[in-house]
Amino acid sequence: MKVTIFKRLVISYLVIILLIIFLGVYTTLRLNRLNQIINYIISVDTATVKVVGELTDTIFTQVGYEEKYLISKDQDFYQRFWEIGDYVKKNIKKLEEISDTVEKKNLIKKIKKAHESYISLFEKKVFSAVQNTSDKAYREYKQKKQNIINEISQNLREIAEIAKLDRDKKMEMASAISLQVIKVTTITAGIAIMMVVLISFLNTRNINRPILLLQEKTKQVAKGKFGPPVYISSPPEIKELANAFNTMCERLKELDEMKIDFISHLSHELRTPLTAIKEASSMLLEGVFTDMPEKQYELFSIIKEECERLINGVNRILDLSRMEAGMMSYKFRTFSLFPIIEKSTLKLTPLAQRKKIKIEMNIEDNLPLVRIDEERITQVIENLLSNAIKFTADGGKISISANKNEGNMITVSVTDTGCGIPKEELEKVFEKFKRIESGWVAVRGTGLGLSIAKHIITAHGGQIWVESEPGKGSTFYFTLPVS
Repeated sequence: MKVTIFKRLVISYLVIILLIIFLGVYTTLRLNRLNQIINYIISVDTATVKVVGELTDTIFTQVGYEEKYLISKDQDFYQRFWEIGDYVKKNIKKLEEISDTVEKKNLIKKIKKAHESYISLFEKKVFSAVQNTSDKAYREYKQKKQNIINEISQNLREIAEIAKLDRDKKMEMASAISLQVIKVTTITAGIAIMMVVLISFLNTRNINRPILLLQEKTKQVAKGKFGPPVYISSPPEIKELANAFNTMCERLKELDEMKIDFISHLSHELRTPLTAIKEASSMLLEGVFTDMPEKQYELFSIIKEECERLINGVNRILDLSRMEAGMMSYKFRTFSLFPIIEKSTLKLTPLAQRKKIKIEMNIEDNLPLVRIDEERITQVIENLLSNAIKFTADGGKISISANKNEGNMITVSVTDTGCGIPKEELEKVFEKFKRIESGWVAVRGTGLGLSIAKHIITAHGGQIWVESEPGKGSTFYFTLPVS
C-alpha cells in the first residue's frame, strides 16, 4: 500500500508542529520566568533602592527641622518636624512590606528602633527646655543624636547595597535565560527549516511529472482541443486531481456544445424577425400595396411587432449578463402580490383562451406585503405563466396560488397539466443555454427565461424550484420574504 502525499505531509508536518509546540511551550515558560525576574527587580530591588533614598532624605530633612526648632523655638519648625516624622514612618513601613530577606528585615528593625530612639531623645530635649546650645547637656544630646543618625544611615546603605547586589544577580540570571531562549529557538527553527526543505523536495519530485502532464493537457484544452482523458496512476492525490480535471474537461466540452446550441438558437430567434422586417420593408418600398392602405397597415404592424420581439430578446440577454455580473439594479418597494398576479393573469388570459386553457387564481386572503421590484417579479410570473400555457395541451388547466408559510415567507406556485419534466432534468431547466434531450423540455431549456427568473428571485432573498412528474404536469414554486 502506497503512502499518500497527504499522509506523508501529515506525518512530516506533525513532527514540525510538535517541534513548534515544544518551542512555544519552552519559550513561554522561560519568558514567563524572565518576566517574573524583571517584575521582581522592579517591585522589590529597584523599589527598595528608591525607598531607601526617599527615607534617607526624609530623615535628614527631619533632622534639619529639629535643629532649626532647637535654635529658633519656632513652632512651625516643630510642627514640620512631626509631619516629616510621619513620612519617615510611612517609608519604614513601605520598606518592611517589600523586604524579601531576613537580613533586610533585621536592618529595618534596627532602623525603626534607632528612629524611635531619636524621637524619644528629641522629646526629652524639648521637655528639658534647655536653651543654652553650648552647655554640656546639649553637646551630649548632639552626640547621641549623631550616633543614632549615623547608625540609621549605615543600615540604609547596607539595605541599598544588598538590593543592588540582588538586582545585579537577577539581571545576570535574566540575561542567561534570554541567551538560552535564543539558542534553543535558533536550533529548533533550523531543524524545522531543514525538515520543510526536505519534505518539499521529496513531494516536488513525486508530483512534478504528473503536474507537467496536466499542464500540457491544460494548454491543449485552452486551444479547444479536448482529446482523450488524462490517466495518471500515482500518487493517489494527483490521480484524483487528474480525474477532477477530466470531469472539468467534459464539462467544458458540454459548455462548448451548449454555446453552439445557443448561438444556433439565437441565430434562429434573430433571423426570423429580421427576415419578416426585411420582407415587409421591401414590399412597402416597392409599393406592392400602394392602393391598399389596410395591407400597408398590416405590414407596418408586422414590422413593429418583430422589432419589439427583437428588442425583448436582446434585453433578456443583456439582463442575464448584468445579473451574472452583479450589476443589475432593482427598485425595491413595498407591494401586495395580489394585484401583480391578477394583472399578469389577465394579460396572458387571451393566449390561454386560444387553447381553451382554464386559468385559476387561489390567492390567500389578507396576504402580507412584500418588498420587491414590481417590474422584475411581474417578469417572473409572466414567464412561468407563459411557459405553462405553451406546454399545456388544449383544454388543460393552469392554477396560480399564493400563501404565507410558517417561515415568514410567501410561496407563489404555478401549476399546469402539461407533459411534465423527467426527474433527472428538474434542476437543469434553470440553467442557461442548456439543451435537455427530452422532447419539449429541450425547448424550455434553451431559453433564458427561467435562468433570469432564478437570478431575480435570488436577488429578492427567495428560492425557486420545480416539482414535476412526466405525464402529470409541473408546478413551479418561488418564495419571497414578508416585508
